[in-house]
Amino acid sequence: MSNKEAIEALNYMLKDINNSTLPFGGKVIVFGGDFRQVLPVVPKGTREQMINASLVKSELWPLFTKITLTDNMRAKQDPLFSNYLLNIGNGTEPTIDGKIQLLSSMILPYEDDDTSLNNLIDFVFPDINNYTENMNTILNRVILTPKNEYVDHINKILINRFSGNSIKYYSFDETVDKNEQGVQEDFMNSLTPSGFPAHELTLKLNCPIILLRNINTSEGLCNGTRLICRQFGSNIIDAEIVTGDHCGKRIFLPRIPFTPLENEKNIFPFKRTQFPIRLSFAMTINKVQGQTLDSVGVFLPEPVFSHGQLYVALSRAKTLSALRVIIRPPSGNEADNNHTLNIVYEEILLLSNTI
Repeated sequence: MSNKEAIEALNYMLKDINNSTLPFGGKVIVFGGDFRQVLPVVPKGTREQMINASLVKSELWPLFTKITLTDNMRAKQDPLFSNYLLNIGNGTEPTIDGKIQLLSSMILPYEDDDTSLNNLIDFVFPDINNYTENMNTILNRVILTPKNEYVDHINKILINRFSGNSIKYYSFDETVDKNEQGVQEDFMNSLTPSGFPAHELTLKLNCPIILLRNINTSEGLCNGTRLICRQFGSNIIDAEIVTGDHCGKRIFLPRIPFTPLENEKNIFPFKRTQFPIRLSFAMTINKVQGQTLDSVGVFLPEPVFSHGQLYVALSRAKTLSALRVIIRPPSGNEADNNHTLNIVYEEILLLSNTI
């Protein structure tokens, strides 16, 4: 699901290295992808602009050898579940008043937010105090939800359940205009713009965290890298990488400065200095793309809002028995707890198959 500029850069580099005018320097390149998943974000763009900016509109597209994904390999051991996921990803699952009906076997009944979340947590993390003996067990269990505000709420519940003594790190927030610092500091502390760590970061030994910034990509410290906290200092965190090629490597994380994006709405200019991490008991649906998990909980207090989000959330599990979903019914109608939106841009799927 790369932006077309990344593919074009690879093309130019291989031409230069091989001193050739042939596409990709004459090398055979095979591209595979799943356009059912969440697409790259194009800021301030319309739906048509997003489609035009996608890989399928690249000038290089006719040169690609495409792998057409007609099976969900992650769930191949559960054929009925696999076919159901493909129907959701393709937008062919029947709708009722614009919503699809999820399988009853994947639904946990909604009671209220607290009770329902506790039931979902008990399904995904049934023995949370025993996971420190085998950290791979906890790393393969995640609760997914659409927005960061819900992620932070669920992570707060789970860090309180996690065994051990907690340590709190507070950010230093400062305004661009130094004259406003005293007036605005409390307000800044209450904000958590997109991609920012929280002002108050509560951690425990052996708790799972995720990086929010690219720090050193060659050493495996990328946005989305998952780690385990091993030791704490006053201004540094000793952590162990637990995913990817650098799994097992111990690193030291410093505090770094964060500033909101220029197009961030309703945020005045300020800088936050904090550790570039967030707890990862729960994660946003977008953040978990590409991962395969042993146990998946999906909490939908509101419907998904982007192409492919529902497909990504449900398809992280290998079997139906490893997945449970809670849907907060609209307008308090507790009887309607198994219908939800499934947003699919059919134009993308059609374009991706026009070769």
